[in-house]
Amino acid sequence: MGPGLLATLALLAERSDYERAGVALGTGERVVALFLAGNLLRSPTEFLADPLDIVAAHDLAENLGLEVVAMFHTHPAGDPVPSLRDVEGMRLWPMPWIVASPRGVRAWVVSGSNVVEVPIEVAR
Repeated sequence: MGPGLLATLALLAERSDYERAGVALGTGERVVALFLAGNLLRSPTEFLADPLDIVAAHDLAENLGLEVVAMFHTHPAGDPVPSLRDVEGMRLWPMPWIVASPRGVRAWVVSGSNVVEVPIEVAR
């Protein structure tokens, strides 16, 4: 992931009063773009990504020869770690989940019964 994309996620977490969500597009493990989805709940503590936006992101990825490689969302007033509700979503959508907050940006996957942090490599 490029430093600009990380900065974008951090700003999104800092400047919104409700959780923002979307998907990361790329190839393999390389993120090249973020696709923001609407949060139907507009809640500071949970999100429900607009399914039409998620479909549009998949369509865009296919048209560009990319894939949806991760989910992302913000915790505007919390830490960049998955909540219990996030873990439920991670089990339904088994891919890396990036959580951004004013305290940082971190990525997570479900491995068996555990939630494991995965490193975010910054491309230069």
